[in-house]
Amino acid sequence: MYTDEKGCSWYKGSLHNHTTRSDGNFTPAEAADVYADKGFDFLVLADHLYQSSDNESDRLLTISGIEIHTSTGVREGHFHIVGVGMDKEIDVSNCRSNPQDAIDEIIRCGGAAILAHPAWSLNSPAMIINLENICAMEVYTTLSAKPYGVRPDSSMISDLVSAQGRLIPLVAVDDAHLYEGEQGVSYIWLKTDVLDKQHILSALKRGDFYASQGPRFSYEISHDKKSIKVRCTDAREVVFFSDALGSDRVFGKEKGDTPSINEAEYFFVSGESYVRFEITDFEGRKAWSSPISLSDI
Repeated sequence: MYTDEKGCSWYKGSLHNHTTRSDGNFTPAEAADVYADKGFDFLVLADHLYQSSDNESDRLLTISGIEIHTSTGVREGHFHIVGVGMDKEIDVSNCRSNPQDAIDEIIRCGGAAILAHPAWSLNSPAMIINLENICAMEVYTTLSAKPYGVRPDSSMISDLVSAQGRLIPLVAVDDAHLYEGEQGVSYIWLKTDVLDKQHILSALKRGDFYASQGPRFSYEISHDKKSIKVRCTDAREVVFFSDALGSDRVFGKEKGDTPSINEAEYFFVSGESYVRFEITDFEGRKAWSSPISLSDI
């Protein structure tokens, strides 16, 4: 947990991990211990077609979770949907024909639905854009990176979807299965006054979180609404992304330059509908903002 300059509390959470209840190598207790040892405040155990329970560890807050995969193929759209915070039992036998059924069942049972690893699943923007009631999608999935996979980064999919007017908040996750180094790498910082299930669910549904592997940040829109200023922990590079092509958006330092970047200001371009940014530190770790609507400012 850390406290920002405004006195708000941010908690470190891992939203997508597996155990021996499905295809993970660690028991639920072992997985919880690993994340507690790494300083996490809350953890979701989201096994395939198995719903975990709340409060399964006395070392950190655990919240009920599940991962539902559709029975459809890649060309039709093979989706994995993570459910977080359900208080009723999901009927997994009746919600796998398409992703919307899985999302609706998670919502019916009181949870929040997250689109898992869209790049790994080869989910196209056209497949994603009409999904209703997802609170987030994974922008980075550690297990999908080498040596385990080759498509960990879904940021391009986020931009393609955002450019069509659908802004989906972004989370980073481990999707830990092996516990051979992929655990504790990618996570979210979530803003809440109280660390409990209901407050975490409320923050997820509001979008009060950001994805990270280490860097921390805050941002604000200028009073004249012409720019966005980012403040961050020591960074090598800050890059802004939007649906305006060719604008000046990269702020960087080469290793050895002093001081590191701690601020970057991006001036909006005419016609932009959204902006997001990525921060990279000198160890190569990233943080990602969610897409920010410019029509709301």
